[in-house]
This record gives sequence, structure tokens and C-alpha cells, in this order.
Amino acid sequence: MTSLVSLLDKVTNDRVSGSSEIYSELLEGLQRALALRPTLREWKDFADGLSKVKRSMAPLQNVAGSIRVLLNAQIPEGQFNGFVKGFLTDLREREAKAAERIADDLAKVYQPAKVVTLSYSGTVLSSLSHLPKDVDISVAESLPMGEGLITCQKLLGKGHRATLFRDSMIPSEVRTSDLVLVGADGVSPEGVVNKVGTMSLALAAREFGKPFVVVCATSKLIPVLEMEAVEGGSVKDQVQMREVIFEQVPLEMVTAVVTDEGVLSGEEMKKRLLKDRGNMKVTECQSC
Repeated sequence: MTSLVSLLDKVTNDRVSGSSEIYSELLEGLQRALALRPTLREWKDFADGLSKVKRSMAPLQNVAGSIRVLLNAQIPEGQFNGFVKGFLTDLREREAKAAERIADDLAKVYQPAKVVTLSYSGTVLSSLSHLPKDVDISVAESLPMGEGLITCQKLLGKGHRATLFRDSMIPSEVRTSDLVLVGADGVSPEGVVNKVGTMSLALAAREFGKPFVVVCATSKLIPVLEMEAVEGGSVKDQVQMREVIFEQVPLEMVTAVVTDEGVLSGEEMKKRLLKDRGNMKVTECQSC
């Protein structure tokens, strides 16, 4: 099994890490794979495979698309890995600075006494970690995976005031908050793809007049993103339980999107992404 095949298998089967962490692991894995000098055939197989897994995670689709663009450029095989190394270096440097910039920009606009969030996101965790220790942070447990527990434990470990609550309590928790903060697996003109429960937060925020803010690196922005709900289910006491892992929230419901490039309203972000979509070449949209 080649390094690229092993990396693809690892990414495919990671069902615990947040999208930012999976993206960072992907970039590091690709950097290591370069030492084995993959062939053009191996890069093509990897890009094709990556484009078919976790299709709601924009950073992964962006990497797959970038590799395809390089392949379509007909770069000589002896030079191809050098081009991949160049774009990977740029991506890793940008990602390393993203969380800090996002946290700083968020703090300039919002100074909440209570924040509500859900699930687990490395970018959200970084932003929350920059808040004063006396800010109350309420975290939805985020079933069916329950990643909210991880967020709560990490915040408590950093000395923050964090509380885990049942998903059914989302409206009442939002009503007493000053800010609703979520991450994103991907942001496209159609909306923000994130863990199920995000729509409930958005609806509650709109109902109670609270800012609903998305924090994510620009690697999460993508002009075209295939929504992958990831449905499942289980049977308990002869009753079928239906489960959905991801859902999409329209950008019209988003107060602001904070990235490492600054702050845009949901409407402004939609216009930017639609413009990017209009500028796409056919070769950049093979899966559209």
C-alpha cells in the first residue's frame, strides 16, 4: 500500500476529528508522501479518491481540485512533485495562521457574556479559548456522535466556564445567550454545511435576535459543494431511529462569517462565492 493510498484510507475512516484537524492531517500526510515521489498515476488516483470521500468537507475537495488542476496543466512528471510541494507549503503556512487571525477578528466585533455552540471544531475551540475566562460557554452535546463533550472537556481543561447541555435545550440556551458560534465543514453559495443541530441554533438565534456567527478558514470556502447529509439509523426496542450527521444552513440566516481574511455578512459571503463560481473554468468543475 503506497503512502497516498494509506493517507486516503486514514482520511476516509476518520469519524472523530473536526474538519480542520482532518485537513491539517491531510496536508502533513501529503508532505510526507512527497518523499516517496508519487507518480502522476498515483496522484490522479488519489485526487479522484479524495473527491469522493467526505464530500461536504470543502478543504478536502479544494485539495482534490488543486491536484486535478496541476494534472490538467500537463506538467512533466519529473517536475510535478515540485509543484505539489509548492502549493502544499502555501496551504500549510496559511492554515497555521488562520485560527489566530479568526480569533482576533471575532474578539474585535463580539464581547459576549454567554456563548452557545455545538459539536467539535478546532477553529471554534481556538476562538472560544481566546475569550475571557469568566464568559459562560454552553455546548450542545451534539448527538448522534456526541462531540460536544470533547469541546466542553477541552474548554474546562483550559480554565473556562463550560457546560454541556442536551440538544433539546438549544432554544432556551440561545435565548439567554449573547452569541451563537459555530464552525463549518464547508461554505458554498447554498449555505454553511455543519453538524446537525446547526439549523436549530440558527433558527433559535433568528427567533431571539441573537447573532449567529460562523468561524472558518478560507480553506472551507468553495464555489461548488455537494451536500452530503450522511444518513444512518439504528433500531431500539423494535423502533427505527433515523439519524443525519450534517445539514446545511442558508447564508441568509448567518449574521457573519469570520475567516482569516476578515469578516463578511452572510449575504456578502454568498455574493463572493457566487462570483467565484462564475469565474470557474470547466476543468475546475469536473464534478459539478
